[in-house]
Amino acid sequence: MTKDDSQSAEKTTQKLVDIESSDRLTSDSISELSDKPALLKRYLHDAGNTFSDLIFRLTHEIYTEEKATHLWHQIEMHRASINNKLNRDVGMLVAALDYLSNISGDITNPKIMGDVTIEEAAELATRDALTGLYLRGVFDIMLEQMVQEHRRYNKDLSLVMLDIDDFKRVNDELGHQAGDEVLREIGKVLLDTIRDADFPARYGGEEIVIIFPETTIEPAAVMAERLREQVQGHFAKSAANITVSIGVSCICEPDVTTGFELIRQADKALYKVKHSGKNRVGRNT
Repeated sequence: MTKDDSQSAEKTTQKLVDIESSDRLTSDSISELSDKPALLKRYLHDAGNTFSDLIFRLTHEIYTEEKATHLWHQIEMHRASINNKLNRDVGMLVAALDYLSNISGDITNPKIMGDVTIEEAAELATRDALTGLYLRGVFDIMLEQMVQEHRRYNKDLSLVMLDIDDFKRVNDELGHQAGDEVLREIGKVLLDTIRDADFPARYGGEEIVIIFPETTIEPAAVMAERLREQVQGHFAKSAANITVSIGVSCICEPDVTTGFELIRQADKALYKVKHSGKNRVGRNT
């Protein structure tokens, strides 16, 4: 070993000592490890730790080593997805909190705390500021996971795509601030109407998607009709007089087997509704 190698190893060892506290890793030290793969590998090897230990210190939840390793890599990918969406680095702590709480549902007793509160971190990383619905990037991840669960456990899965009727007219006649207020109000109506297990997201512009887990096409269509009625009732006395059109699709072999096809079929159903009178619910089957 050369002098430079010896000094490098000494610095690494010292860094590990600095990172490891008496009982647990701090929030800052976990972020430090997540940003330096070589240091993380050295930490796990030299300190006799495992990913299971690391995840436990992060969440206070106990996992097998295999699952903990999988979780860590999933969190890293989730962090990259959020970073890409927001064009900035949210950090490992926020990504871990969001993934384990909102995506995988694995964490039941969150202990992660960075420079902001858990609530603020989760809102910043996963929610659209205007509507309060989930961001498109988070939706993409959730949909893929639910499709995988369908394949593995044969769970039912449905999706609705909702579009605000004549939204351009609202912006043109009443102004963009009024348009923003409409989006904000619709977000509230949807969140108040759907079930806790459902997953709503702002798909783009005035389009909104909602995943209905363990739900077949019939109850999904019923829920979509209820959403349409709630929105219409909410805006009945407003100047905007807003209505929505909704397309419904479901995972059904052999025609619809992927998340992409699930979205495409809901979009096709929505397209038909928009061109046959609006303020209606259509379905792909």
